[in-house]
Amino acid sequence: MRAVVSIDGVLIDPERAAISVFDRGLLYGDGCFEVLRTWDGVAVDLAAHLDRMFETIAFLSIKCLSRDQIAAAVEAAIGAAGEGDHRIRIVVTRGPGGVAMPFAALGPGHTIVIVEPMVAAEVAGISVAVVDWPLPPRTGRGHKTLAYLDHVIARELARAAGADEGLRLDATGNVVECATSNVFAVTAGTVATPTTDAGVLSGIVRARVLAICAELRFPVASRRMTLDELRRAEEVFVTSSVRGVVGITRLDDEAREIGPITTQIATTYVTQMKSLSGSHGSRFQR
Repeated sequence: MRAVVSIDGVLIDPERAAISVFDRGLLYGDGCFEVLRTWDGVAVDLAAHLDRMFETIAFLSIKCLSRDQIAAAVEAAIGAAGEGDHRIRIVVTRGPGGVAMPFAALGPGHTIVIVEPMVAAEVAGISVAVVDWPLPPRTGRGHKTLAYLDHVIARELARAAGADEGLRLDATGNVVECATSNVFAVTAGTVATPTTDAGVLSGIVRARVLAICAELRFPVASRRMTLDELRRAEEVFVTSSVRGVVGITRLDDEAREIGPITTQIATTYVTQMKSLSGSHGSRFQR
């Protein structure tokens, strides 16, 4: 089945979907986006993704559709996509305008929703390579802006090294995040992840995993993490909204096992998401 596309709340034939070539989202990466998936036809974490998106919209001072309008556009696109689980991309641009124009004079921009069938979402494990592409210094947590090439390059460097995902460090050599996911390390029963004050994106699944650890009574730590600490960890895993919770089976040239804590967290996460989709009311009867 082909993609379903909505622009500014209106469903449109994907082959005819278009915005201005002068849109600053295209010219300068001036905008933001979110990616999530459905569980049994329900966008369980849509509210959390919109919370994060509207924090970024406020940070960037973008004029766009309201939160309720974007939520309605997403639900309409999911409904039009039909049965099965889907990957959802929500994009907000600033709209057309020259680079010298002040934000206050621009907009409203465009809101684009793309819903596509999920393809091979569940994997047993992934390989990760440390890439020579440090994250630039940032204050506070990261934002998902359309200026995303930096992350794409990190992933391509990992692919060139024969890995699925790229692990990125900061300028001092500390672990920050992967190209498209958050990273966790398990040592002596404690589940640790880099702190968001180093520019780490505050991942939606990252937050769910920290909550799951509290439920399972696993000690957690959000702090600075060295690469040596990550390499010495008993278990390492990544999280993202499409992948979910996935154990790392190779870090650079070192083969690794998916351990019991990673397995328990991953299983609990899937169970939780399926349960929440049921509480929302499954869109389709199976």
